[in-house]
Amino acid sequence: MNKFLLAIPANDAEAVMILRLAKAFGLPVIISSQPHGASLDKEPQIIEKIKKSGAKKIVIVEMPGLKTEKQLAALGFRIKIIDHHNYLGLNRKKKLSSLEQFLKMFKISDQKIKVLGFVPRLVRGIGIFDRGFIWALQKEGYSKTEVKKVLLFRQKLMRPFVDSVEEKKYKRAARAVWQQREKWQDFFIVRDNTKKGLRPYLSLLVALEIGRPTPLIVVEHGRNIIYVQETNLAKKLFKKFGGFTFGEKGNWGYKNEPGKPMMTLAILKKFLEN
Repeated sequence: MNKFLLAIPANDAEAVMILRLAKAFGLPVIISSQPHGASLDKEPQIIEKIKKSGAKKIVIVEMPGLKTEKQLAALGFRIKIIDHHNYLGLNRKKKLSSLEQFLKMFKISDQKIKVLGFVPRLVRGIGIFDRGFIWALQKEGYSKTEVKKVLLFRQKLMRPFVDSVEEKKYKRAARAVWQQREKWQDFFIVRDNTKKGLRPYLSLLVALEIGRPTPLIVVEHGRNIIYVQETNLAKKLFKKFGGFTFGEKGNWGYKNEPGKPMMTLAILKKFLEN
């Protein structure tokens, strides 16, 4: 593994699980502090860091950056991509989650996972959850008890990276905005004004409370992102407006940024009405 170098942002439980496995196997890593939406092109001094590592093969996890990838290839590095998302102008959608791809790429069996001190069912559950949420765990045969164990394991993985007081505050905030939801057609519309964004907390809250896939429109005013979840229109939304898709299917999002067409709730509603 010392011929490889892993470049990955530690911005969710799946990434942290990959990092813990990589470190246990002695795989050199470059850890990015970028949040969701990380890009290799935005990583400071990334080419210099890779050169200094001495590695010949670079595994890039959920950090698309075509400009930097081309530069690295021109320098003679072999690039391997681990991703499962669909970006505007770049389709890296895969059936397997990034963690599942990592396990497959490095031939990490359940026995090896056990030797490293982890529970295989929980490790794989982190990857399954990332690609398809609670519903994917259920499809893979995880019982209610096992689903709860995976959720607790996710919390444990993220504990070193989060402030427990802040976490509780955001969970309370998610419940508060959910209580203020409005019903529109088949969707619940939820508005979020926080700078961090409550969608992950909100999605989990709704899943555990209702117990089935529930169509949501989440408007994050603080981050200028709008999401549509659990809808069969996700692909049409992506084709029409760009943005990004996530999860196994049925989830779409759009971030309003300078130079891009503006997406508003009114525009979204008009499209969904047709």
